[in-house]
Amino acid sequence: MKSLPAVASALFLLVILSSCTSAPKPPVDPYDYLKISGTIDGSEKFTFTKEGVKWAHLHWSEPDDMTFKGKPWNNPRKTPAQWAEFAHLDLPHARIVKRKGRDVVTLEPTASGFVLYLVDSPNGAGNYSVTIAIPRKPKK
Repeated sequence: MKSLPAVASALFLLVILSSCTSAPKPPVDPYDYLKISGTIDGSEKFTFTKEGVKWAHLHWSEPDDMTFKGKPWNNPRKTPAQWAEFAHLDLPHARIVKRKGRDVVTLEPTASGFVLYLVDSPNGAGNYSVTIAIPRKPKK
């Protein structure tokens, strides 16, 4: 017959080993990601609020081959349908996590959202893409 300390030690070891086999849950990503891309020749300003996306063409040619979340955005004058997925997020805390382009890609927070500037100053048009991380609002 085994002694009580030996049985207790075996049970303790069994509990420790079984707790080591379960993998921890990966952290939940608190962001939703929006990718916008297109061919830019000049300056563009996109203002994002919960009400929609407003585009202002500032200089040179209008943008071409625009995509919004991977889908064609043929008319930047209209808010893309996909914006509804992002409009409820914490827009003033959005930030750029990836950018590609030969000139300026920048984001400016506002009280009710953010403004994205795509500026292509060199001669000719250039391809641009930006991935914006927008945090989810905490659940109440």
